[in-house]
Amino acid sequence: MPAKTLLLAILIVILSTQAIAQGRTAAAATTKQDERAIRDLETKWELAWNRHDVTGMVSTYAPDSDAVNLAGEWFKGRPAFEKSLEELHSGKTKASVWKTGEVHIKFLTPKIAIVHVYVESRGDKNPDGSPMAPRHVILTRVDVRRGGTWLILASQATNIVPRATANLYRPGLGNEGQ
Repeated sequence: MPAKTLLLAILIVILSTQAIAQGRTAAAATTKQDERAIRDLETKWELAWNRHDVTGMVSTYAPDSDAVNLAGEWFKGRPAFEKSLEELHSGKTKASVWKTGEVHIKFLTPKIAIVHVYVESRGDKNPDGSPMAPRHVILTRVDVRRGGTWLILASQATNIVPRATANLYRPGLGNEGQ
């Protein structure tokens, strides 16, 4: 192989390796920034919940979002979810306190992440006005980055209960509505 060809091949390998390394560094930096933005989104939700600021809460959701609450109600679109939150925060949860625990983020793409959030909620009231026991909840969310801003596109809330006390749904066993 002539010396010029060998030198050109070596130069291409070196430049390619540097470009790949720089690309990985940029991707890692973006991921760290995006991870911080998603964690900040959860903090924004928590602060709004604790102020009982429904407008602040729904501002963390995309306009075309879906949310499934602890009762299994499915809200399609931010306005429907907002109405539900207004009802909750004028009654059952108007004195509740939300504490975000662990937040786990898994990026599916640079603009889509699955987020699991552990939460403790205290201060809710039963329908008769008596205090509810503190609840432990896990949220499964799909967050998306739109126009440089992270928003919640979908959210599913699940009460964490001991497995032995869970009323598991099993088709055909008569517990379809549970």
